[in-house]
Amino acid sequence: MQSGEPADEQAIHSLERALRAASQAEQRLREAVDALPEGIVFLDEENRYILWNRQYAEIYSKSADLLEPGVKLEHTLRIGVERGDYPEAAGREEEWIAHRLSLLRQPGARHEQRLSNGRCIMIEERKTESGGTIGIRVDITEMKQKEETFRMLFERNPVATLVCDFANGQVLSANETACAFFGYGDREMAGMPVAALFPDECRALAEEMLTSERASSNDCWRMLRRDGNCVEAVISTRLSQMKGYAVTIVSIFDVTERRRIEQRMAHMARHDELTGLANRAHCHEHLREVLDLAKLDDTVTIALVDLDHFKSVNDTYGHYFGDVLLTEAAIRMRELIPPGALLCRIGGDEFAIIFRQLSLTQTEIVARSIITAMSEPFLVKGNMIHIGATVGFATSPFDSSDPETLLRYADLALYAAKAERRGSCKGFEARLDEAVQEKNKLEKDFRQAILGGQLEVHYQPIVNLDTGAVECYEALARWRHPQRGYIAPDIFVPLAEEMGLIDQVGRFVLQSACREATSWPEEVKLSVNVSPLQFRNGNLLSTVINALSATGLRAERLELEITEAVLMEKGPRPAAIIRNLRAFGIGISLDDFGTGYSSLSYLLSYPFTKIKIDKSFVLSLQNDTNSRAVIRAVIGLGRSLGLTVAAEGIEREMERDYLRSEGCAQGQGYLFGRAMPAHLLAEPGNSLAGKRRSAA
Repeated sequence: MQSGEPADEQAIHSLERALRAASQAEQRLREAVDALPEGIVFLDEENRYILWNRQYAEIYSKSADLLEPGVKLEHTLRIGVERGDYPEAAGREEEWIAHRLSLLRQPGARHEQRLSNGRCIMIEERKTESGGTIGIRVDITEMKQKEETFRMLFERNPVATLVCDFANGQVLSANETACAFFGYGDREMAGMPVAALFPDECRALAEEMLTSERASSNDCWRMLRRDGNCVEAVISTRLSQMKGYAVTIVSIFDVTERRRIEQRMAHMARHDELTGLANRAHCHEHLREVLDLAKLDDTVTIALVDLDHFKSVNDTYGHYFGDVLLTEAAIRMRELIPPGALLCRIGGDEFAIIFRQLSLTQTEIVARSIITAMSEPFLVKGNMIHIGATVGFATSPFDSSDPETLLRYADLALYAAKAERRGSCKGFEARLDEAVQEKNKLEKDFRQAILGGQLEVHYQPIVNLDTGAVECYEALARWRHPQRGYIAPDIFVPLAEEMGLIDQVGRFVLQSACREATSWPEEVKLSVNVSPLQFRNGNLLSTVINALSATGLRAERLELEITEAVLMEKGPRPAAIIRNLRAFGIGISLDDFGTGYSSLSYLLSYPFTKIKIDKSFVLSLQNDTNSRAVIRAVIGLGRSLGLTVAAEGIEREMERDYLRSEGCAQGQGYLFGRAMPAHLLAEPGNSLAGKRRSAA
């Protein structure tokens, strides 16, 4: 107390200071609660309003006009219910108010409140030491919307989904799809350990995944259904917060059928669909693997099995029978191969077998057992079908350790076995590769020969056996190799056919020969050989007509020599071409007559002008009575049909005299002259000496 100041004045000053301090404290308190994001309200022990912040007033904006210090909460609730501010109280107003006030007597109680503006408020009441209440209001509208969205997505999700307790790995909730997927009811799944949904061998990893903060994603697992069956599923997990604690959202995608399809597709990519055997790709892959893993003293053998006469089965009975036959053949072979061997189907009627640790003798035993099994008849739909098999094989490390080379060597051995005798077995030999390399080199050289003008046309005379006069020259292709000299026609003509170049060779011979023949006497004809492939290509008629037109040679002076192979072609094309050629006046000669199977019927079906007796009969006529009988019959047949008969391969006068005595009209052979280039025909001693017409 200050001296000289009355006591009552001092008391007044003290009260004023206390009031100012209280006001300042209240202002600071109000500023503090206004700064809070939650709505705050202070009630006294009679539940009358003392203080509230701005956020509280905004939450209850519709009832803000009722907020006054000293007003009871019950009063504001009752008026708010009458106004419709609390839609959840509709129809049970008194009960709702009583329940709301009762919550004030439960410290720490939480509950939600819906307002008419659609907001959802979380309410928590806390008691003070004086008996009053501090109320906390949190706007949880956005959170409730997210929960509702999640609930709808969760319950209606076509993907099986689990909500799991992150801490202990238990299922909190499972949607309808998940229940159906696992075969449980929703109540059965609630509280179930998630690990129980996995087979024993997967449970530890599953628990680790579901309780790890580094949640895995898009992993494929085997999962266990209630019925004990396992299914394949891709599991995607993510961590989330729900109602204040961590959960793991587990999405389960059933990929059982997809994996089955993928496995089926992977199997189909490596196996033959018809027989179920490994296919060509699988064969190559397996061969490469076993060769890579083989030790120095390990043997690896690949054997190729080719079914003989299979094409005729397809042609005769159809592809269905062929498929049944292939399936049965695969079954027979599978029963004969040793354990650990791989049987493959690598082509239409070609199979491969990869052996390990078999000796040459053992390989041959297996190969011959397969040949024997394939020679046994097959019964298909009541039809007894006979085929066979030929086998070629190569062995590492003796032949090669490179998979592609070893396979090529086995193919060469198979090709050689088929060439020698079908139904046989043959191993690779170095000479087979040498022959192939030689052939490849010859093919390259032959292509260069065509481009480089190395082909020539030589002419061999065909004479009248009575007069000895040359009546025709046969044009023959010759190849003069720059290093090897002349290559025999029986080597390069089949090569040209195989390479698809016979048309080019044929056109060259025809054009060159027609041009040369225009300088010969009119009575001398030209004979040119025609390959069956030229008939098959279908442009022979235009080729011949173009050659005649370009050179001016009369059609009547040209003869085309064909073999029986031309006539064996299916369809009407050969007959039509032959008749069209004859219509132009071109002669048609049947070469090598007597060596085929149906030559007599051909003579009656086609308009031939000449038949040529094959040289094999001529060369053996002195010692073989059958050859003489054939020659006599052919000459008589030709005379009866009005055809010229010529004999090939005459080398001795005795042969000429015999043929002439039997009535053969023409002869050809070394006795009359070898084939020679055009420029030598007019040299002294040759048949055209002094007889050439002026080219003009």
